[in-house]
Amino acid sequence: MTRPILFSLEHCPKCDQTKQLLTNRTDVDIITFPHDLSSWTPEHRMLAEGHNVLEDLKITAPILWKDG
Repeated sequence: MTRPILFSLEHCPKCDQTKQLLTNRTDVDIITFPHDLSSWTPEHRMLAEGHNVLEDLKITAPILWKDG
């Protein structure tokens, strides 16, 4: 079973608050992308697409992904 992933954006108040709540959690991976989609690397895009959260991240963040 894979660990849950919190997909977040830089300079996002909701993301920062959520990451703060999860600070001591070792069972959740936290991945932070640049807030501006045009600043994403191909690896960022592939990771978001691979976890099927790209379209959601264009609208809102953070997103907690749990095994699909």
